[in-house]
Amino acid sequence: MPWWFSFSYEGKAFVLFGTAHLFMILFLCLLCVIFFLTRKRFRQNEKQDLVVRRSIVTMLLLFEVAYQLWYISNGVWAIHFALPLHLSSIVWITAVLMLLTKRKIWFELTFFVGIASAALTIITPDIGGFGYPHFRYFHFFLTHGLVIVAAVYMLFVHQLKLTRLSVWRVWIWLNIYAGLVFVVNLTIPNANYMYLMRKPAGPSPFDWFGEWPYYLFVLQLVSLGLFWLMYGVYIVLEQRRSKRGS
Repeated sequence: MPWWFSFSYEGKAFVLFGTAHLFMILFLCLLCVIFFLTRKRFRQNEKQDLVVRRSIVTMLLLFEVAYQLWYISNGVWAIHFALPLHLSSIVWITAVLMLLTKRKIWFELTFFVGIASAALTIITPDIGGFGYPHFRYFHFFLTHGLVIVAAVYMLFVHQLKLTRLSVWRVWIWLNIYAGLVFVVNLTIPNANYMYLMRKPAGPSPFDWFGEWPYYLFVLQLVSLGLFWLMYGVYIVLEQRRSKRGS
């Protein structure tokens, strides 16, 4: 098995805010800026728009397939952690549905949950010692980053809209999903999907909100507050866009 696809990786370890980390952050930010600056071009060219959307969908799907194969080929796949039930898995799925259907509900979920969770995860990544150029490094940052890029693309190119009701709708759906995942965690021994049973082993934003189960309730308020903050930023962007007529 290639060393860059092996679980027993002995190459360079990932360093928080090291060169490889900062490069990915800057690269993803650059992609968002490029799509913002070229929004009118893709808005006016249906073929190019379709190519972009299908390309992002293809990359997200291929990365997920490769991720599952990574677990399987290394003999470590297990039902208590490898199912696509974590928030990061759900938002790439909503991103794919958003890009394919352009439906508002998928955009709302991807915008609020996807951008918020992916941004925090990219800033405080939990990828063990798998640094550049291991497969896990590229999988982690590109799958999370492409969710943000997809939401930005649909916001500026397709000008999908958000309302106050969008905030409440996404927050309610997120809680319903968390409730279902909690039941799954209780059903599968040692499962901890969405970190509902215990906090991640490494440093993470969960550490700011107390011990289990208190951080679950704190996260309710934090997520709602964050969604309203994001909606406020969206309103400001919409007002500026209206003034510019773009």
